[in-house]
Amino acid sequence: MRWITGVLIAIDQLGNAIGGGNPDSTISARTGYFARVQETPFRPWWRAMEAVIDFTFSPLEGPGHCYRAYLDDDEEHWEGSDLLRGLLGVIVILACIALSLLTRLYALLFRSGK
Repeated sequence: MRWITGVLIAIDQLGNAIGGGNPDSTISARTGYFARVQETPFRPWWRAMEAVIDFTFSPLEGPGHCYRAYLDDDEEHWEGSDLLRGLLGVIVILACIALSLLTRLYALLFRSGK
């Protein structure tokens, strides 16, 4: 399980780097930082991304995934250019559609007994 977690984090960091962010940080941590901490004219955009990502992971972790990811991350966060933020949005939307289905299925199958 540790191996798959490491691979998933590496993929997440790659997506963040492609979208103009720090390659040592995850998309969730970057989103939590710009949605909740750093004042930016793009805060509404970051909050929309936060809502999508938090919805995706809510069956596994409950609310607040992005903010918790930011709190657990010790990296510098880069907002990126307009073009790269747009690319990040595409990455987030496409990934979260698939991941939302998987997290809900996982919660249904493995957490229904709780």
